[in-house]
Amino acid sequence: MQKRYDIAVVGAGPIGAYTAYQLADKGFAVCLIDKKREIGEGVICAGIISKEAFKRYDLPSESILSRIDSVSFISPYGQRLEYEAPDIFAYIVSRKKFDRGLLRFAKRVGADVQVGQKVVDIQESRNGYKVVCRKNKYYAKAVVIATGVNYELINRLRMGAPSQFLYGSQIEVPISFSQSNIQIHLGQTFVPGSFGWVVPAGDNTSRIGVLVQNKGKVWLKRMLERRLHFSVKKLRDEEIKVKPIAYGPIKHSVKGNILAVGEAAGQVKTTTGGGIFYGLLCSEIAALRLINVFNNSGSLLDYEVIWRSALISELDIGKHLRNIAVKLDDKEIENLFSFVKRNRFWVELLVSRINFDYHSNLIYFCLKSFGAFLKLPEL
Repeated sequence: MQKRYDIAVVGAGPIGAYTAYQLADKGFAVCLIDKKREIGEGVICAGIISKEAFKRYDLPSESILSRIDSVSFISPYGQRLEYEAPDIFAYIVSRKKFDRGLLRFAKRVGADVQVGQKVVDIQESRNGYKVVCRKNKYYAKAVVIATGVNYELINRLRMGAPSQFLYGSQIEVPISFSQSNIQIHLGQTFVPGSFGWVVPAGDNTSRIGVLVQNKGKVWLKRMLERRLHFSVKKLRDEEIKVKPIAYGPIKHSVKGNILAVGEAAGQVKTTTGGGIFYGLLCSEIAALRLINVFNNSGSLLDYEVIWRSALISELDIGKHLRNIAVKLDDKEIENLFSFVKRNRFWVELLVSRINFDYHSNLIYFCLKSFGAFLKLPEL
């Protein structure tokens, strides 16, 4: 006899595990399936998560490596703009401990976790869906797809995978900077139209990365050499990790009683490529909609409307900013840094609009304020 569930969640990364946790905690029979045997292994991520996200979602504190209270923005020629917050505003996490901590949450409330099971198809059945793995089958009334950047199931179900991707490239090196500071590096010679980062990862190591449209390893090596004066000759190519990142949402995140959530739905910041907060937020929306539907209230199509209403302005203005950034040259960026440093009142105006999780207010203000200075078209 095949065991049947209320909901099957495909993908036991942080968003899938958190979704399973919420649903199992409400008493639903939940199956959480992942192709990996060891959750959290081989994840490519800067690991920056806001303090507010930790508070809101009660995330696993044992995963914290560093506590961040300042950011340094560094221009193409080395000028610095410093933002020092009055308190800690973000954490750097170990993704292995973070992902496994959320998986432990799901297990603790009764989710049935099945690892080492690759889902190859989702088929309609008499009372819901048959989730087909290579060796096993699972039956559920509803399915949540949380497979991250793997769009095999999304394509098979014709839900419309993202049309564009960015590429994050990162390496962890034994270089120690401030353990409470993030560096953001700008320069068209090593991060064209985008940015690079240096974040503390504990134990006198740092994660150094770039987010670009292509050739991630090439640009990261340039940043290491030209900006950080780090010799790349001894680096093995496999030490540099590259990951595609969804740049915009999928066409349909709902099909029948199937939902896509997290990066599987393209719920990723178009500014930074970060997906944890948006994924958790949309997981919360998805879980509430599923609970309502199982209680004969509302429709799963509400999920599509609600999450898009919450994030579409953030996604759109992030794309608008990137379209502008590609056209700026280093001299224009340098002049903007000089202008802000000469007119310090701008710093206070900018700081008051900083929100780690929502960027549209700050970006819109910058584009309106500095548009004429940079000779940008009006919004």
